[in-house]
Amino acid sequence: MGKIVQLDDVLSNKIAAGEVVERPASVVKELVENSIDASSTRIQVYIEEGGLSLIKVVDNGEGMPLEDAKLCFSRHATSKIKNDHDLFNIMTLGFRGEAIPSIASISHFELKSSTGEQGVFVRYEFGKYKGEGIIECPKGTQITVTRLFQNVPARLKYVKSVNTEFAAIQQYIERIALAYPMISFSLYHNDKVIFQTTGQGQLLEVISQMYGIAVAKNMISIESEKDDFKIEGYISKIDTTRASKKNIITLVNKRYVKNTMSIDALNSVYREYLADGRFPIAVINIEVDPYLVDVNVHPSKLEVRFSKEGDLRELVFNTVKDALIKTNLTYQVKNKVTEREVFKPKLDQVSFELTPEPVLDTKPVVHESYIDYESQIDNSIIEKKEESSPIEKQEEVIVEEVIAPIKEKIHAKAQIHGTYLVGENERGLFLVDQHAAQERINYEYYKKKFAQFDKTIQPLLIPLTLEYPISDFLLLEERKELLEQVGITLEVFSEHGYIVRGLPLWMKNIDENIFIDAMIQEVLSKNRIDIVAMQEHAIATLSCKASLKANTYLNLIDIQTLLDNLMRCENPYVCPHGRPTILFYSDYDLEKLFKRVV
Repeated sequence: MGKIVQLDDVLSNKIAAGEVVERPASVVKELVENSIDASSTRIQVYIEEGGLSLIKVVDNGEGMPLEDAKLCFSRHATSKIKNDHDLFNIMTLGFRGEAIPSIASISHFELKSSTGEQGVFVRYEFGKYKGEGIIECPKGTQITVTRLFQNVPARLKYVKSVNTEFAAIQQYIERIALAYPMISFSLYHNDKVIFQTTGQGQLLEVISQMYGIAVAKNMISIESEKDDFKIEGYISKIDTTRASKKNIITLVNKRYVKNTMSIDALNSVYREYLADGRFPIAVINIEVDPYLVDVNVHPSKLEVRFSKEGDLRELVFNTVKDALIKTNLTYQVKNKVTEREVFKPKLDQVSFELTPEPVLDTKPVVHESYIDYESQIDNSIIEKKEESSPIEKQEEVIVEEVIAPIKEKIHAKAQIHGTYLVGENERGLFLVDQHAAQERINYEYYKKKFAQFDKTIQPLLIPLTLEYPISDFLLLEERKELLEQVGITLEVFSEHGYIVRGLPLWMKNIDENIFIDAMIQEVLSKNRIDIVAMQEHAIATLSCKASLKANTYLNLIDIQTLLDNLMRCENPYVCPHGRPTILFYSDYDLEKLFKRVV
């Protein structure tokens, strides 16, 4: 007799459940996605004890007749796809036909549904059929799951605390609500409303429900398309950040996925603005032809694969970068809120139209001139100006070639403790960290210079030696011309070693071994080199060393020079390390501080 046997349906469904149903949140995910695919406009989720006692999902979707209600408990029974063509043109959230039989095999499962004409119910207990019938119920579907994992103690043993399991459920509901703001979602835990949206189609409303109205008001809208891709959504300003990447939410055709490529592309833009360990809040939906994306590469459908990933990365990067460049990102100091402001208005009382950014003065400055300010500066100060003031020394190196327009005019007023600068304009008061500001000016200057790569090579007194595994060595032999393009020449000196006899001049003040190894690793992994990106650390270090230090006293002309040059920068709002260069107090903020307004 042969050893191979055909497994029965109950055991097969339990095995499938091991892939599809990892925890109570997995059950909620599968049932809610079915409700969305059924064209529901209202979905209610009821949870008890983190989902272990009860999970109930109620929708107002299309509903099912008795025949379909019974058939959906069979494996691979689905209304979403019918042939190979449909498998590569998936626009629904579910399509495999595994969720309901898998969940029913490890729980008590009751389905009630109506198409609006007649209500039906079907009941299963741990994968075994327990009955069906006709009932009265409104149009839509109601699924109740109890005693989850009670017949699979090994799975039950790994379920975490009630709060942890419910947090996973809430996180999923919040993210699916971001994908479908036109659907009203309600989440209850132990008969208490935890999360609710109106379904009015406003994404900012859902963001405000998750993060608060203050965050929603501080989001930047993005929208762009190119060839096969379209992206839209919201990203946060640089003063609204979190300590984790989990608040960067990517959707593909309104399906929540963990797409590392998109997250990395977005983060690479924000790295110029944020300190290490800080990440933006973002919600980005990527619309793409279903033929160009494979959603069938992970059991829980959380990962996707794109056929034109490079094009998508470029689109995300450029869209986010353009949005940040066009936005005034000055850090605005937030006052303590009053009791009146603590009150959170109801959703229907809140307008989610974002206040337009102020129009900045963008008239080009064709040369360095301070005639406009000399009338505001005491003549005695001008006469006392030293011929070689600290800022003048910097200007001789950095500013004489800068002719970029000033983003916003800030008029110099004073200096505090030789460290902080005070300026003003018609909008309010500005405080500037002079070291951080000079750092930003230097950084952008050096970055532009390095972008125009100088191939001048400086010979090394002691050549560098590098050794790599043979597998890497073979790849480097094919690709080392990429290194030669940026001034790194590798000479073979052993079976899997190289010697470097000269380096570009810009590397003279940095750790050459670290930078060359980083370049080689980029060549090995990506078959390319982004020379400006590789020089980021060197530029930041050089900029810091060349900047004004604290306790350096400046006169008003020097201060004005520094402020003007800062506001000519592409990103004047933060230093290369992510610290703010400017703090802004509006006129209203100042009046509020002195209690001139209520």
